[in-house]
This record gives sequence, C-alpha cells and structure tokens, in this order.
Amino acid sequence: MKSATVAVFVVVASVSGALQGKPVKADGLYRATIMRTAYGAPHITAADYGSLGFGSGYAAAQDNFCDFADRMLTVTAQRARFLGLGEKNANLVSDLYHQRLIQTGRLELLLNADPKSLDRPSANARALYRGYVAGVNRYVRDTGIGNLPSACKGAAWVRPYTEIDMWRITLAGQTPVQLAGVAAATPPGGAEPIRAGAFDAPTNIPQGQGSNAYALGREVTKTGHGVLLANPHYPWDGLNRFTRLHLIIPGKLNIVGAGLENSPLVAIGHNQWIAWTHTVSTARRFGMFELTLDPKDPTAYLYEGKSVPMSRVSVTVQVKTDKGLTPITRTYYTTSYGPMVETPQLPWTRERAYALRTAPVNLRAVDQYLAMWQTHDIHELAAALSRYQGTSFNTTAVDAGGEAFYGDMGSLPYVTDAKAKACATSPTAQAAWDRERMLILDGSKAACDWDSDPKAATSGIFPASALPQIYRDDFTENSNDSYWLSNPNQPLTGYGRIFGDERTARSLRTRLGLAMIADRVAGVDGLGAPKFDLATVEGVLFNDRNLGAEMTRDDLLGLCRREAAGSHPELARACMSLAGWDLHVNLDSRGAQVFRLFVEKGGLKFKVAFDPKDPVNTPNTLDTANPVVLKALIDAVAELDRLHTSADAPLGQVQSEPRNAEAIPIHGGPASEGIFNVITPAPPIDGGWRKIDAGSSWIMAVEFTDHGPVSQGVLSYSQSTNPASPHFGDQTKLYSQKGWDDLRFTPEAVKASAVSTLTLTEKITKP
Repeated sequence: MKSATVAVFVVVASVSGALQGKPVKADGLYRATIMRTAYGAPHITAADYGSLGFGSGYAAAQDNFCDFADRMLTVTAQRARFLGLGEKNANLVSDLYHQRLIQTGRLELLLNADPKSLDRPSANARALYRGYVAGVNRYVRDTGIGNLPSACKGAAWVRPYTEIDMWRITLAGQTPVQLAGVAAATPPGGAEPIRAGAFDAPTNIPQGQGSNAYALGREVTKTGHGVLLANPHYPWDGLNRFTRLHLIIPGKLNIVGAGLENSPLVAIGHNQWIAWTHTVSTARRFGMFELTLDPKDPTAYLYEGKSVPMSRVSVTVQVKTDKGLTPITRTYYTTSYGPMVETPQLPWTRERAYALRTAPVNLRAVDQYLAMWQTHDIHELAAALSRYQGTSFNTTAVDAGGEAFYGDMGSLPYVTDAKAKACATSPTAQAAWDRERMLILDGSKAACDWDSDPKAATSGIFPASALPQIYRDDFTENSNDSYWLSNPNQPLTGYGRIFGDERTARSLRTRLGLAMIADRVAGVDGLGAPKFDLATVEGVLFNDRNLGAEMTRDDLLGLCRREAAGSHPELARACMSLAGWDLHVNLDSRGAQVFRLFVEKGGLKFKVAFDPKDPVNTPNTLDTANPVVLKALIDAVAELDRLHTSADAPLGQVQSEPRNAEAIPIHGGPASEGIFNVITPAPPIDGGWRKIDAGSSWIMAVEFTDHGPVSQGVLSYSQSTNPASPHFGDQTKLYSQKGWDDLRFTPEAVKASAVSTLTLTEKITKP
C-alpha cells in the first residue's frame, strides 16, 4: 500500500535549519584518527568537519593519490603543460576547456556569494574541503615525492594543493558532456577548430553507465524495518571510481558507505535511521538554443529582431613540446544562453549556429550531502534534496521505520512539452525532440527561454514540488529506466517528456529487478521464507539470473537444433552448450558466452509486442521466424571460433579482471541480456573477455533492525589503484567469490576489528 504523498516543498522551510547543521568549530588543530579494517576500509573519527576532512584526505591519498594528482592536472588546466598534447589533442582540449571555466570566475563568485544564498558553501562544507586537501598535502610530505606510487613517483606535476583546487573538482564535475562540441565550435571562415578526439569529458554522469536500486519497505521485509540495496554500475577505472569511507564525529555524525574518488563525501550510504543510493536518471539536464545569425556577421545572432554580438573569450594554455613550452590560444564564443557548441549534426554555418545551456553550475551538492547525513527519515531526506537540488541523479531511499522513497530531485530545465513543441521550430530541432527528447529551442525569441519558479533552488529549473517522486510502504525500485514504474502498483504519470518516457517498454534489467522483488515477496526464488532481509537481498543480487535467456533459450535451442541438423552443422557445439546452460552468469555457468555473442549480434528479437497493461512481462517470445535471429546465432559461433573460445567453457575461464599478474574470474554480464548484476567487459580478445570496463562497483546492502542498522558491502575493483598495495585486488577477489564485508557501523565494531590505527594532528593554517 502506498503512503500518503507529501508535498516536499511544504516541509523544506521548517527543517532546513536542522538539516544544514550548526557550524562545528575547530580549536586551531586538525586531529583525526584513521582506523582501517579488513580490505583497507578507512574509518575516520574526528571532533569537527575540518578534522574529519583532514583524516579522510590523508586516507584517500594513501589509497589513490596518483588519481587525485592526475585529476588536479585536469581541473587546473595543466595536462598539456606537463604531459603534452595527448592522443588526438585530448590534453589540449581539456586544458582549454578548463582554463575557460577558470577564467569565467564562476567559482570565486559562488564561494563569495551572499551568505544567505544556497550557492555559497556553508562553514562546515568549507572546513571539510579545506581539511581534506590539508590531509592530502600531509600525506605527500610524510611520504616524499620520490616515494609516491609508480604512476606519479617523482612527477613534476605533484605539488601542494589548495582549498580552491578542491572546489574546482566539484565545479568541473558538473560540466556538460559536450566538452568536444564546445572545443570544436568555430565560426565560418575561422581557424581550423581543435577537435577533442576521444577525450572522456568530465561529468558526474558517466555515459553508458547506470545502477540498480531497491528501497524495500515494511510490507515486504521480514521485520517491518527498511532494507536497501545499492548497486551502481560505474567504470572500474578512471575518475568515476568509488572509494569506501566511514565518517564519525562522536555524538554528532556517523555515516558509512562510499563516494567518488577525490572527495570526502559519502554519496551512497546510511546513518542510524536512513539509507539511500543513486541511479542515473533519464531526464535531460541540458539543452541547446538554435541561433539565427546576423547575415552581416556569423558571430552575432538575432534576438527579438535585434543583432546581439557574441562575447569572445581568449584562452591560452601552455603545451609541452620537444622545444619547451609553447603557448596555444583559442577563442571561444559565448551567448546569453551559454557557450557555442558544434557537432557534425549541428554545424556552425553563416545562417545558423547553436549555444549550449545547462542549469547554473553550483557547489550545492556538498551541503546537500551534509544535510542528508543528518536526516532521520525519508521525508527529511526528501526535504534536503528539495532544498538544494544539487545532484543530477535519481535517489532511492528507505528509513528504519520501513517507508520507501524514490525521487528524481535534481536541477532540470524548466521546459514544458508545450514550450518544447512551440519553440523547437526547425526540422532539426523537431526531430531531436521527437526522437531523443533533446531540447533545441529557438534562440531568437525571449518566450522560448527556460521558465523559472521562485520555489526552485535556482533560476531556470523546475521546483522540487514538480519533480517525479513517490513514497511507499512496500518498495521503490529503479534500474535507469524513467520514473514511470518505480512501483508498478502506482505508476507515475503526467510528467513532461524532458523527465523521461511513460507507457513504453522497460529494459530487461528493470523487468528482472521488478520480477525478483515479486518472487522474493512470494518466497518462490529458492532463497527461503518470503520477504526480504539482509541475506536475501544479497542473494537476489548475486543469483546472477539472465532474464533474456530465461525468456528465449528454449526457442533458440529449438532453432539451433533444426539448423544444425540441416544447413548449418557448425552450430552443433553451440546447441549442446545452450542445452546444458543453467541460464545464469555464475563463474561455473557453461554456455553463457554463446548467448552473449548472440545478443551482441542483434539476435534478441521478440514476437509478442510491448503491452503497457503488462509492462513487466512484455515484450516476450523469441521471433525465430525473423532471419536476423538465425544470422546472429551463426555469427556468434563464428565469433567464438575467431576468439579461440570454447562454447562450453565456464564463464569464469573466459571473463576476468587483471590484478598484477593474476586474472581474477568475474561473474555477471551485460545489461542488454537482461542481467541485473551488470558487468560490462572490454571487447574480447583471444580467449575471451580479459578486462572489465564497468558494472557493479560499490555494492551495499543495509537492513534496519530493532538494534540499529546492519550493513555489508563490497567494492568490486578494490580500494586502491596502487599495484603495490595489498588492497589493489583483495575486494575484487571477494566479489569473485560473491562475498561481502561488514561495514562496521558502530565505533565499537570498528575498534574491535581494526587492523591498523593512525592518529594525526596538524596546525590549521589560514587559507
């Protein structure tokens, strides 16, 4: 049964002071204790936020300092200075982009905004960040540049860092994914643009990644308390790696979970009363404006009938060459909407060009998390999300009382369907909106600008009260489809297309996630008595079911056998493997690779169409009459031969992750097959899939009990990126064995299990 829906904006004002927290002042010293338990998990105890940051910064540097230093090269526009142009000019493009961001002065404006403004970080947020970078610097001094891990040992680009550097990470983390498009934007007749190549644009929403989330309420849990499953599918390498973290201010704060590297924030975790996680949203977080250019000047555009010149920003960066440092200058063009952007589909001609607009970049996410850490139930959590609107994700949460929540509560362009239809006037804009829900609005009319609402956290975005959200006593779930079926018993409808789609087919992963909840509540999944607890939610994730195979294997096998007996005898091996396959992606599952390649070749074609009245079970039934199905099977077998990979080998022999000289077998598989426990391997080489690109990363299960929360987790790629660390691959092995580590929420549990303790003190220096 659903709970009464709460109008979140009503409660924001009454709780906002409590959520933000009173400033916790330091006494002139940073004091922090770092206890490490199994797998190198750090637990930081301190008396104030500055010291908490200090300890977490030191611990983070111990684990992943070279990643931090490399990220600093990016956000301070220094990559090309120290590393050269980079492949396809990647470092140059990065530096020009970030130097332009630096020159806007946006960061300084936010840090010095009106103290009453949400855009200005609180005293606690600034203390946390200032302490974090002090902890990183202390690690470098203690270790010595010549003794750093191999990736940055003795590097000329390692230096002392500042609080401003830390905030640049936060600001750059919210830049749009169109880095390449901004770099390429050049007016007709201008100099040849600098192309971005394959550079990975800095963003807190990694393209092509996602997550699963279960918030299980009192009606579907064994004890009547809440249970949460967090299962983000993020990259296993690079700037979007998670790291484990436990933060304690005795008597004031206890928060455990994980956050992205280079940050002191627990972004997915739990406290005494509430647990939450995030999933990538389908909402469109940015848009473009189509500009009608002045016929006399392609760097001026028409607005309400008048010619408006674009602003020009000259950006210079230094590039390392064989002859020393060489300056390279790029001119960027900016409009009242934002910077110019250019792609092959959206060229800058003499008649038309495109400007990019995002919700105003901000630093609010830090205070949003500080507020979330202090919440006592999902309504307070939703109020914190509503107040700051500082992130770009879905949030799924549950509290100790057993109430579940889902909401897409971030910053979203305030553009209704009516405005999109009226202002997407060109064929290009109409097609982008109709096919992809991409905003390209008429930039010549004031009426086509984004709307605003005074209740929103900033201008140009929807207020929190207009965002998709739901409260339930049974469950909420999200696996990166839209908000529509967060709970099939109460579909969310009536939202604009910018939020996502409704009454359309869900992914196989979403369908499996919902089906597994139903099976567990009914007790028909082989995991024992009905309903959820900690053990069964963990069992559901690691059962490694393959829904696509469950729906189609028998029909595919019939087709395979008929063809093997006739025109395609080369399929006989695949038929035997498919017949013996257990329809899972466990390490000992034999035949999973045949189905994987069949799906990759486009063979998963269904005969029964999607029915919005039965969204969990449709579409279904393999369309064996479709010639694409047989061709995909034939091509899959040929691919196995090319890869010298047995059709009958256990998955653990053909899918692995390298850690030094060891290949660790990895269970799970791609979402396209209908696998909940997503593992996305790199393209196969001889013998199979020998590197994991992305997938299950920080995995956390939480159960609230009469005696407090009990939680376990595993970081699939391990805590440290340093090959010399004992924690470079230990949790990867734990994941391989389907193991879990206790998160040790209480200080007593941490102390009892500590394998090392380090206490640090340092005088606080004024910034």
